[in-house]
Amino acid sequence: MVDNSQSQCHIFQEALLNPSTFCISWEQVPGRGAFEKQHQAILEASERAAKGGRVHAISITDGPGGSPAIASTMLGAEIKRKGVEPLVHFALRDANRIAIESLFYGLNSAGVCNLLVISGDFPARDGYDGQAGRVFDLDPTQVLQLIKRMNEGLQYEVMGKTRTLTPTNFFAGVAVSPFKKLEAEVIGQYYKLENKIRAGARFIISQIGFDARKMQEPILWLKQNGHDVPMLANIYVLSYPTARLMNANKIPGCVVTDKLVTQLEAESQAPDKGVAARLLRAAKLYAVARGLGYKGAHIGGHNLSYDNVEYIIDKGEELYPRWQELIPEFEYPQKDGFYLYAKDEKSGLNTGEFAPRPMPVKKPFILRFSRLTHRLFFQPGTLAFKINRRMAAWTDHIVGLKRVFERVESQGKGVLYECLRCGDCSLPDMAYICPVSQCPKGKRLGPCGGSYEGWCEVYPNERQCVWVRVYERLKAYHEEDKIKAFTTPPRNWELWQTSSWFNYFLGRDHTAKRLGIEPPDKVSPKKSGNSQPGTQLKKETAPACAQAKCAHDCPVKGT
Repeated sequence: MVDNSQSQCHIFQEALLNPSTFCISWEQVPGRGAFEKQHQAILEASERAAKGGRVHAISITDGPGGSPAIASTMLGAEIKRKGVEPLVHFALRDANRIAIESLFYGLNSAGVCNLLVISGDFPARDGYDGQAGRVFDLDPTQVLQLIKRMNEGLQYEVMGKTRTLTPTNFFAGVAVSPFKKLEAEVIGQYYKLENKIRAGARFIISQIGFDARKMQEPILWLKQNGHDVPMLANIYVLSYPTARLMNANKIPGCVVTDKLVTQLEAESQAPDKGVAARLLRAAKLYAVARGLGYKGAHIGGHNLSYDNVEYIIDKGEELYPRWQELIPEFEYPQKDGFYLYAKDEKSGLNTGEFAPRPMPVKKPFILRFSRLTHRLFFQPGTLAFKINRRMAAWTDHIVGLKRVFERVESQGKGVLYECLRCGDCSLPDMAYICPVSQCPKGKRLGPCGGSYEGWCEVYPNERQCVWVRVYERLKAYHEEDKIKAFTTPPRNWELWQTSSWFNYFLGRDHTAKRLGIEPPDKVSPKKSGNSQPGTQLKKETAPACAQAKCAHDCPVKGT
């Protein structure tokens, strides 16, 4: 058993938090098999990095592209033994909350503390005997909350007694993709990042992109919002074949424009196939990242050697004093792309003033109908709410009659929202768009990083990202900030295939708990349906909450 002390994993964390150090992580991409050449090459690269002393962490991807690969958690423990800290990517595609917590215990016992918590790519079609089922049981925001509790000493109940575990020592970060095209995608990324930071993210790594203005956006956003969270720039050594794949949206979340592909095609005609040109570009991007205020570089690329990494670092440091002169070399805007800030024509970067948000907004009939229905029949304090609550309590134990109501709900919501009867409904949180049936990853807490020009990662050019649609609907009512207003808890699978109406009126689902709607047996008989605890709390605390940042489980927030 490894001693669980700060001394066991501190180099990466200290490098990120030290103002005088520019932190370096080097990304490795494992593949299938346990004893393949690719696996051995990663271990050899780790040994070289440990001896070289320029790299603070070896970053290990987790099932890249949604394909099978040696587990990043297991490989992280092997790399740790080579004398260099691992940064384990922890994708939430394949494991439910029990497996996630269990894997964390294993990592902690092995002295592996650095985690990059991500949703992960959708499962590819090359799994054993077909495409694998997706899990996505927890969102990165929820996992960060779990990690925070584990670091404080997780408490749990057993045999009626509260037990407290030994605190873990995880240093967990997240990813963000500023390289999005549509307003809804860009703003959605920052709303999601706000929730991740609130949940405890200790560092941030950007997605792959080559637009200097987009690179600067999250740095400005962090400063303007008072978030002192270090950020690493993704410095990817881009080859022409990989650029073509990214340009064709074959690698989700990575943005390479037509202009850059054309440039790389010309470079690939050189005798060295463009190797020198792409390494120099990476070094220049390194220098720009330093100048913009990034705290480190996350260096990656196919067949990248340790000597290449040292070249990027050394050349980047050499170029850093004149980083502003390099900005014009990283002007790769997407056609009609949205920027969070207005452009500074003098520097080629951003002014810090928010850009106009002219995106047209619509109020579809289904949205207007749903909002009206919710106000009339589901809003706590209304006469209809009181009647529905009493009817639900009376009907809940009458099996035959309850099934009639459940069938009415199932058929009505099935037609309107493609409802799959999850029993813990998120329709009011998401402008009446169901994430269970309409998002392949079931995202209830904001967008993933895989959308491209507004299209879903899994169904490009076929289905809009549900969070683009949510943003557009909420913006029509000037309510887009609701996306970051509160953190929805993990779905309660005990409610699966039960009535969300009953669960809401009887205080069982997450919305009822957030609003303070108690189960009927917990409400004093003297209280009427118009004096629910949630209703009283909302009236008493709303003015204060408007000025304060509420906790994620506040029963008032977002109402």
